[in-house]
Amino acid sequence: MDTTLVKGLLSPASFLLPSSSSSRHSPRVVESQAAHPASDDTCPVAPLPRCCSSSSSCPTSTRPPPPPAADGSSTCRPPRWIRPLGYCERLMTSAHGFGCMTTVYALWLDARQPINFDLIKQATTVIYRKMPHLRVVLGRHQGELWWREKESLPVDVREVTTEDVVATLEALLRRRYNMEEGPLWFVRFSSLSPQGERVRDRNYNDKYRYVCIFGFHHNMSDGTTNMKFCKVFVQVLNDLLRGKEVDMEEEEGIFARPLHDLEADAASSQWSLLCTFLYRFYKGVLSYGAYIRNFTRLFPLPAHITAATRVLHHELDETTSRKLYLRCKMEGVTLNSAFTAAANLALYQMMASKKESLDKTSINCAQAVNMRRYWPKELQPNTFGCHISTLDVSFPTTKENLGEFWEYSRNVHSILAHHLSVTKRALLVQPISERMKLVIGSNYWLDQLHLPSTNDNHYCVTNMGNLNGTFPGTGAEVEVTKVVRSVSCHFMPTLCQHTLQTFRGRLCYSLDYYTQKLTRDTASQYAQHILHILTSSIHTPN
Repeated sequence: MDTTLVKGLLSPASFLLPSSSSSRHSPRVVESQAAHPASDDTCPVAPLPRCCSSSSSCPTSTRPPPPPAADGSSTCRPPRWIRPLGYCERLMTSAHGFGCMTTVYALWLDARQPINFDLIKQATTVIYRKMPHLRVVLGRHQGELWWREKESLPVDVREVTTEDVVATLEALLRRRYNMEEGPLWFVRFSSLSPQGERVRDRNYNDKYRYVCIFGFHHNMSDGTTNMKFCKVFVQVLNDLLRGKEVDMEEEEGIFARPLHDLEADAASSQWSLLCTFLYRFYKGVLSYGAYIRNFTRLFPLPAHITAATRVLHHELDETTSRKLYLRCKMEGVTLNSAFTAAANLALYQMMASKKESLDKTSINCAQAVNMRRYWPKELQPNTFGCHISTLDVSFPTTKENLGEFWEYSRNVHSILAHHLSVTKRALLVQPISERMKLVIGSNYWLDQLHLPSTNDNHYCVTNMGNLNGTFPGTGAEVEVTKVVRSVSCHFMPTLCQHTLQTFRGRLCYSLDYYTQKLTRDTASQYAQHILHILTSSIHTPN
């Protein structure tokens, strides 16, 4: 192709692509909202600073803040600049302006002795000092957005009353953050026993039951980071209940820079990024839902409903979970691949129930990918931050696949493995990942106008795998019996999100559905179909 023509095509679209360090601009910083809104409900949308490209040379960790002075006052020093934001971090920051990307975890606790709120506050202060990502906020430095450590950061911890933990979690998904003042996380604590009284479990052991709800902005944390937070928090809480001294000098890890961004930059050209962007822009915005219309024609989007993220939580018992895992291993697929296959076939079943002539169709999905997989092995452990991407994949699905679940699962597994290891599609889209905000913004304004959303994938899957190693949830004085997690993603271009993890031997599955895209009845029907396909496939012949 003629070089002049290529340059002409790139020039008007250059703002869509990452800029070099020599051409960075310094956009105006806009005030964000107050650090502590009056409640945890929806707050007015605050405009955020426009993000610029990242730098490759920067520190990767922060130091713990100094202990309080003898008179109780804090000894402060000027904020310490850490590093520029990475590609995915800038996307998450941009999405905040539209009310998305708040991650919330609910942990049900069984304690052998009462836990008072002062102890939770003490544990929160301890973990703030031990985990460096909890002390970061955004700021303008060298003409772009940087992470900075702020020692005088307040700790947002409150005691609440709740009779429905999931409803409280859903309300907290609307939480907003002051990006420049912080904190970018919070803790909520509630007693589940009547007035803090003890109860007996099924083994007649005395227990005091509580729930801790943690919120994190997605720009500074991902699932790996949050599971380490939960692990350290439970460890600290156990130490405090036992009267054990907590080591305040040693930090738990580092707030790492996104090394995969460097690999993505090296593997991408301006031309390939432009082509990828134009394709995804057409698929996500201009096609206006054409890629999922096979479903939405039969199950219309309830666009008159205000957009929000809602959660349906399910668990398989230990015996069923173990049998399912062993069958997946025998068939040579991961549990994630088997679940993806079940999610595809469940959608096909729902569509075929309303359109008997449907013989074949395509199911489009996005898989959340932990990008540490592309880092050197020795640099992966104990790294905090948001280091994820999404892998968009399309799966042809036919009526015959309903009767050959494991063969179909192997095909799904092969496609996913190919794109993770060979094409590395999730890596190559990183430099333009922030441009996803165009889709998020489009869906925000469509919602304001009470018009149907634009989507290019039927669903997203995020899978933390088996938590035995990362978060066992056990302890001498307090243990975790249940974990539910969710992310406010209702303006992302998917109808719903499947959240998976195996916790204490049980497969835990949550369907995050978006109220302006799926009705609760449709979402519940979808989740039940998936679980039925998975459990019924355990004993089906090859």
